Amino acid sequence: MYPWTEPYEDEYIKEEIELLNEEQQAAAEGGSLLLSTYEYFWLPILSDLPEVEMCGREHYSAPYGYFAPSPNTPFHGAMWFTPRPGMELPPALRSAQSWTPASVQIDLAHRSAHIQAAEIEITFTGINISLSPSELLREVNRELVRAQAGVYAWRIELQPDSFCPVPHLYPEGAVPVLSNAHTRADVTGFALLEDRPHQHTLIYVGLAAHKTSVESLWASLIRGRGSCSLRGTSVLADGEVKLLTQSLPEFNVLHAGIICRKALPGQWEARDDSAYALVFGSEDTEKELSLLALRRLQEALVFPLPDEWAYILWEYGLDAGYIQRLETGGDCRGGVRLDLTRDWQALVQSLLDQQLVTL
Repeated sequence: MYPWTEPYEDEYIKEEIELLNEEQQAAAEGGSLLLSTYEYFWLPILSDLPEVEMCGREHYSAPYGYFAPSPNTPFHGAMWFTPRPGMELPPALRSAQSWTPASVQIDLAHRSAHIQAAEIEITFTGINISLSPSELLREVNRELVRAQAGVYAWRIELQPDSFCPVPHLYPEGAVPVLSNAHTRADVTGFALLEDRPHQHTLIYVGLAAHKTSVESLWASLIRGRGSCSLRGTSVLADGEVKLLTQSLPEFNVLHAGIICRKALPGQWEARDDSAYALVFGSEDTEKELSLLALRRLQEALVFPLPDEWAYILWEYGLDAGYIQRLETGGDCRGGVRLDLTRDWQALVQSLLDQQLVTL
């Protein structure tokens, strides 16, 4: 889950908030407004303002006022803006409020951040809990500045009761993304065979995205050129892929499942060199996988396999490399590849000879 449990504090941020508030007050007493030439805390940025022209060394002008270096700058790039009387100002320059240092409470279970300072109370939902404390603090502050909230976080800590169990597809908080050269989509589940260092074989992927994104990604997988990427690695579908979609009108997206034909029961063909077994939503994944693997073998092999052989075939098939585990996540709880190029008849005969299975 989270790599940290103790509160994380950045004293520099807290000290800088106090210094910037003092400098903002000094600028206001002189009829000016403090800003910066680059992104710095909550200050307006000179390059983001319209119609600004240089009129001398480190001096700028605009139809609505003048910009000059701060006389007692607390940081490099600080400037004072003096407005022209009666001119309408850009939105970024219309207010100069004092910002309050704040602490952030993180609720891991519900993936929310709660900030309260004086009468200000703010809650962010859907936060990325896989980030480090410093990264998460930076993301929260960006949202606070965007909302002009008047509070800036310098401390972050976990709520004492934030470890209560709440089911999530990805408990660690990092939601994978499937992408191609044109679009991307959040992944609700996946099954991969990590058979090559720089390109993995995709067996199944669940997507939540707009219709055009789903169709673009599906087309890329159909073409089979490795133009899709999942978790930073190129992926290539194993043969034909099927697409199933369900509309989620409340979110204005589709929930789509793209799955290889070889992973669908009853769809195996004699020319296939492998078959796949995938488990979704089972409480006993290992037991369900062993049963599904036997069902797929019964479908593909030419000799009969009794149901009571499921556990032994599973154990010895894994040990001999006839069965390969897949890398799975999200709504796909487990999966395996059955290598049909191996001599399954010899394996079964060996088990019979050792009386590990009987007819």
